[in-house]
Amino acid sequence: MFVAADVTGTSTDVISAFAHAALESGMAYFCSWGPDCSRFHDIVDEVILEDDLGERLFVGANERDTVMTTWHQNEPLEEAPDFFINFAHPTGDFARDSNCWLAISLNNAEWTESIRRKLESAKFR
Repeated sequence: MFVAADVTGTSTDVISAFAHAALESGMAYFCSWGPDCSRFHDIVDEVILEDDLGERLFVGANERDTVMTTWHQNEPLEEAPDFFINFAHPTGDFARDSNCWLAISLNNAEWTESIRRKLESAKFR
């Protein structure tokens, strides 16, 4: 999942709820871009860590399976989807079931169009 969003004014609770829902739906790799995306990334990591210490709902079939997360605050939007397209490959057994790529752009038509152009020209493996 690639998310381009400005989460500066978004509460930790809202971001945590989003992360939990995405993980419940099978998210195995998370890339964030936009203002405050490092905080977005860190909150997603906290949800994963809390799960690792608790119920362990978001784990793979073996211990090598890891939900990966990255943030791309210092990259222009024209480059950030390149990482998602070329390098965001789930680990271990997560890779076997990961055949859905999702890119989300929130409240910014220019970002949406930029990401759409990148994805349309990409060749996913």
